[in-house]
Amino acid sequence: MRIVSPARFAKMAWDVRKRGASSRLDDVIVKQTFISKEPVALDGSGEASRQLRYVITTDAIDRMQDKIAPDGWDLTSYLQNPVVLWGHNHDLVIGKAVSVVRESNGLSATVEFQPSNMPIVGPWADYAYRSGLSGFVRATSVGFYPKEWEFTDDDDRGADDWFPGIDFKRQELTEFSIVSVPANPEALLLPDIIASPPQNLDNPPNAGKAAALSQARAHLHATRARGFVPLP
Repeated sequence: MRIVSPARFAKMAWDVRKRGASSRLDDVIVKQTFISKEPVALDGSGEASRQLRYVITTDAIDRMQDKIAPDGWDLTSYLQNPVVLWGHNHDLVIGKAVSVVRESNGLSATVEFQPSNMPIVGPWADYAYRSGLSGFVRATSVGFYPKEWEFTDDDDRGADDWFPGIDFKRQELTEFSIVSVPANPEALLLPDIIASPPQNLDNPPNAGKAAALSQARAHLHATRARGFVPLP
């Protein structure tokens, strides 16, 4: 399977339409990104639970002018292996979806993050979890296999443009990821958690701000180098 962006899929789908209805895209997974407003800690225990709840997809028209039908999701295969990745990297399984709920306009999911001492992925899971708690990384991105779609006939969504927006009618969820850059403005972290942030995460005392900044910079450099540096 190839993982492609919505823009790349639009071009491929356009080429398919030019070749005729008999052409198919059977080996493509589309990734589409959303932002959550705030994370929700389900039981109020914060660090102890390591669970956050996200809206992972909605029927909002995204920046590529695409739209996903909320009643078209097939979750059968995903629920047998409900992995949550970091940045669509199949080697970085940072958590699992302990529940996926069909909402009126999409899907929400509760993520349980891997323990921070888990080899290889623990530091990434800790980074994603702490960044969710503090509100710095709030985006999710769904990977899905398009089963049925059509180009929009809405002029406001580029019906007469070179690549019109796409209406995804039926799609199979394959995975979703915590990511840093969104496409859909409505996949927002759900809104209850930021009222009492742990002081040592995103609200350090003045004396500790320099050390926290130094730590953040070091972790960023390690991330860019794809290193695995544990957060203390």
